[in-house]
Amino acid sequence: MNQRHKRKHHPVAAEQQIKAKSVFWRKFFPILFAVILAGIPFVAGKYIEFNSAGAFDSGAYVYSAEHILRGAKLGIDETPGAQVGTLLVNMLGISLFGFGETGAEIIQMLMQAAVIIFIFVTSRKIFGSLAAVVSAVVASLYLSSPLIAKFGNVKEQYMIAVMTIGICCYVYRQLEGKWYWAVLSGAFLAWGPLFKQTGVSAICAVGLFTILQPILKNRTIKQTMVDILLLAAGATASLLPLFIWLIGWHSSNYLPYQFVIDALGIGPKKISSGDSYVGSARKLITFAEQAARVMRYYGLLILPISIALLSIIVRWFNWLRQLARKTKSQANPGEKFVLLFGLWWLFDMALVWVSPRSYEEYYLPLNASAAMTGGYIFWLYREKFRSAKNKIGYVLGGVVGLLVMISMGWHIVFGIAKSPHSGQNYGRLSRGYVQRIDEIKQVKRYNYKGDWEQAAEYIKQNSVEKDTIWVWGWYPGVYMEAQRLSCTDEPFTSEMYVVSPESLKTYTTKLAADLDRGKAKYIVDTHKIDFPWNKPALELWPKLEKGFLPNDPATIQYYEINYGTMLEKQLGKIEADRFAAMKPLRDLVMQNYTPVKIYGQFVVFELKSK
Repeated sequence: MNQRHKRKHHPVAAEQQIKAKSVFWRKFFPILFAVILAGIPFVAGKYIEFNSAGAFDSGAYVYSAEHILRGAKLGIDETPGAQVGTLLVNMLGISLFGFGETGAEIIQMLMQAAVIIFIFVTSRKIFGSLAAVVSAVVASLYLSSPLIAKFGNVKEQYMIAVMTIGICCYVYRQLEGKWYWAVLSGAFLAWGPLFKQTGVSAICAVGLFTILQPILKNRTIKQTMVDILLLAAGATASLLPLFIWLIGWHSSNYLPYQFVIDALGIGPKKISSGDSYVGSARKLITFAEQAARVMRYYGLLILPISIALLSIIVRWFNWLRQLARKTKSQANPGEKFVLLFGLWWLFDMALVWVSPRSYEEYYLPLNASAAMTGGYIFWLYREKFRSAKNKIGYVLGGVVGLLVMISMGWHIVFGIAKSPHSGQNYGRLSRGYVQRIDEIKQVKRYNYKGDWEQAAEYIKQNSVEKDTIWVWGWYPGVYMEAQRLSCTDEPFTSEMYVVSPESLKTYTTKLAADLDRGKAKYIVDTHKIDFPWNKPALELWPKLEKGFLPNDPATIQYYEINYGTMLEKQLGKIEADRFAAMKPLRDLVMQNYTPVKIYGQFVVFELKSK
């Protein structure tokens, strides 16, 4: 009897099993696709980053963090170029993994993974599985791209992580109503500018979106006021311990959001627009040059830009149509977030114009916001496809759209032929995933080291930990690779070609005094030409065709007069004065040091024995 009863209900049980499996695979497959498709560029990007030494910004962050961990006073003995958030990440990384960038790169990897996960989960909640997969893949592909991602330990990547998590938490607050999502959102968003000032983009987007909600009749004024108070509470809770720590450490001159105080001109560190990092650069680069550079980068990021722009245009059109018909869309309450994501993306797009330097990492943030904004168009496609009686047209359209997207992102994987910075031909395909991975394989195969790494290795092998060194030019990675610190609180600079000759002379005079007192065992002249990249190298010991300038007063005087005259005729008096401002450093090096090694453009000088 029991057996007959079981056989009778077997078809029902089987049907339920089929339904359960269908639901399982419908939920599982998007996650699987996202993991595979987003995981490939993510893993490739991490492989590139972990196998590429950070000679520039990353080296500077690591040096500052190590110096402070060894007891240097923040803002007195050490004045980092990094914002406090980037500094803390590097301090944590060094505390866990030692004097190097590995720790910071691991932290960046985890934060970047969190970005992709949050984008996928949030996009799926609002726009469905198709949009979630596409958004996660686009974000992963571009945030890891060798074209703009640099070599790991990048302040923009940390900033993108806290901005994205903050935006997503805010979305959950609007959808679920739980108060703690707003608090978490405020806490994460507040940390964006602690990595880079442009982190204000997400704050401005959330702020403007929140204010507009009562106007758009999506929330009441009371609900909006509560949202604002909860956001502010979260921001205060996350920043207060940092303020207490910095003030208690007597580092009030390094407080977060100092750039806001400086911009308003109300703090003790008043900086005129002409002398600021951005203002001084604007004197050297025309707007036409900057615009051409920005547009070249925009062209290379055409895929994320296109899907974001298309989503905004389509959503705007649909909203106007609903307004004309005096109806409100019931299809997806999440449609309202296109405004939030779109504002965030537009702010990110606009902020790349702030600095005329236009370094490649400036273009990282707009890809995360574009990926989330672009989800709307894929949700709309899915809805049209589902409701269509004849789906053949939508299938063909989807295939064509996929091919167009692949063509738009092809160069990100397989390389570009022209420099987006200068517009000049490389002579070969470069800077794609394929080229960078191949370059790393070649480096590993032949155990190749760059000139700056060889200089650092020589110093490390011929000195002890207590010995100090000094590096002239923007190659702070030499300190990290050599595992040595500087004898001066001015360990590196990239602004020698930007500041006035008067400021440069003050700088070099102080440096010469520090070096004379500190007696760095080794000095490295990198001969690196920095922004605006059209000036001759400011050498510590001039090199002539037949070798170094002879070290006798008459010859030195003759050279300085003639070289200064030549500079004035060809480049103007300012450049001649800049060369003259270098004399204190030249004199110190030529009188106290001996060139011992040359690696390409890098010259290693050793302190003369007494």
